[in-house]
Amino acid sequence: MGEPRLDHVLDSLRSRMAAFEDSGDPSGVFSDAATGEAALLIDAVRERTSAGLADAWDDAALATAGRLHWKRHLTVPPSDTLHDEAALILFIRPFQADRSLVPEVVWSRLAGLTKEAGRLNLVELPAEEIAEVAEAAAGHGLAQDLVLPLRVAAAMLPDRHPGCAPVLSALASVHHLLHGDGREGALDAAIEAADRAAAAMADDWPGRAVLLSRLGLFRWERYNRDGDEADLTASEKANRAAVRACGDGDPARPGCLHNLVIALLSRYERTPEPAVLAQAVEAGREAVRAADPARRAAPLYALSLAAALGLSFDRTGDPAALAEAERALTAVLAGAAADNPYLPLVRARLDELTDAAVAEAAPDDSERPEPPRPPGRGRGPRKWRWARAG
Repeated sequence: MGEPRLDHVLDSLRSRMAAFEDSGDPSGVFSDAATGEAALLIDAVRERTSAGLADAWDDAALATAGRLHWKRHLTVPPSDTLHDEAALILFIRPFQADRSLVPEVVWSRLAGLTKEAGRLNLVELPAEEIAEVAEAAAGHGLAQDLVLPLRVAAAMLPDRHPGCAPVLSALASVHHLLHGDGREGALDAAIEAADRAAAAMADDWPGRAVLLSRLGLFRWERYNRDGDEADLTASEKANRAAVRACGDGDPARPGCLHNLVIALLSRYERTPEPAVLAQAVEAGREAVRAADPARRAAPLYALSLAAALGLSFDRTGDPAALAEAERALTAVLAGAAADNPYLPLVRARLDELTDAAVAEAAPDDSERPEPPRPPGRGRGPRKWRWARAG
């Protein structure tokens, strides 16, 4: 973007804030357009700094973007600190160059801060890189430390910004890790962030399938917690969209199919429609075929297929379903690493299949003929379990 265009953006943002001061109507400073203008300035300053072109204009641009978030902070409830955090991040550099550029009320707070404040922020890194760093760091015990910088970055980005969806997707992943640690409210926060990311993402964003599959998984988990059918319906919808977003060779495809299988199995248990179970079986088969047996999650795909086939056996009584489930589980045992954490589950399922096959072969009472089964039914209901993707 050329300098004249940047000056136009800077003037427009200043005009929005002046209109707010004149009218008291905050809609102009809270609009997505205002956020977009501030984000354009921040991106430009970061790029100019990286190219060695930074001068006094960059300090003025950051200060103006910071004042937008400061005005938002003064308008929202005190408990909402995101815009306060955003303003401080943006004010650090202008304050060090010319403190008159920033509100005097924050001078004392800025005096102890440096440009290298130690947090991920948009002044230092592009949004996409912030998301990548957060995704990599989240699994190393840093999830809680990543929540605030990701939330602040998301608050500083308009929905149409190419980095908005990646940041929100990373935030959803971090919240989900905290949910796994037992953090209250973290699952709902993960769903909220994933929903927002799905609404903001571009059709050609490379992370589209993974985000949709995550959203489907999170919704399925909340369905299992609360029993709200709306979450199950949303899970199915997101998981189907995730599978559609995957190409045939996409390494994410087996995991997307697996998450679809577990949603379909929950639907079948709620409303036992044969067509739903058939879809689960076919998706499970495809997940197993497409998976690299050496991947950590490969046993999960065999487990979900075995669960679908077990339910199919319960419905039809066809022993071929049990035989297919046994083959899938046995094959994954042969291909998985010896330290794969899911192997005990696979062995336990194989034991269940053996018990089921023995029970099917042996009569319940050799002295008395078995009563006829209802048409199309197997030997009574059995709870076939599965595990979710990690």
